Amino acid sequence: MVDHFATMKELLTYTHEGEDWEIQMCERDSPVLITAVHGGAIERGTTEIAQYLSEIGDFSFYSFKGVRKNKNNELHVTSTHFDEPNLKKIVSEHAQVISIHGCMGEKNEVYIGGRDEALITRIKQVLNEAGIIIKDAPSHIAGKQQDNFVNCGKKGMGVQLELTVNFRKHCFVNKKFNLKDREDRSNWSTYLKEFSKAMVNAITYHK
Repeated sequence: MVDHFATMKELLTYTHEGEDWEIQMCERDSPVLITAVHGGAIERGTTEIAQYLSEIGDFSFYSFKGVRKNKNNELHVTSTHFDEPNLKKIVSEHAQVISIHGCMGEKNEVYIGGRDEALITRIKQVLNEAGIIIKDAPSHIAGKQQDNFVNCGKKGMGVQLELTVNFRKHCFVNKKFNLKDREDRSNWSTYLKEFSKAMVNAITYHK
């Protein structure tokens, strides 16, 4: 699918903060940044997953959230064109960038990509040990491009995780991720918490 807006600069020109989208950020004293650039109602559940992971790992956090009542898919800008100024700045200040995305899929799976092969190997090992199915991402979501923001931190290489719809629904107790359900912290499941703990284990070991 071709994005409605070619770049974030174009999106920001024709849309309005608070009406179409909002940015959620938290900078912590950490070399690690967790992002969900297609958050809110764009790729539902990714903001909350990235947020919880950043909180328990004490990592920095950034999410661009679609907040429209509908047509949030129009706010999707591919990672190689995601030139939002706040993201560019916070990415440049962190050594390790891990980007959380949502993809289609009826199976409970994670697809992993990016250019940081050492961390990719570690995450695969840890998630496998936790019983989470993790596979190499297909080429169109592999996150290998050097101009993908995930590879633009201080190390010049990051990790991109693509979470299927099924996986994201399992991160909520009632398996629903509409606005009310996904923002209700009491609905954040043990599955989300175990996944996040495993990710923290992989990231902090790698550091």
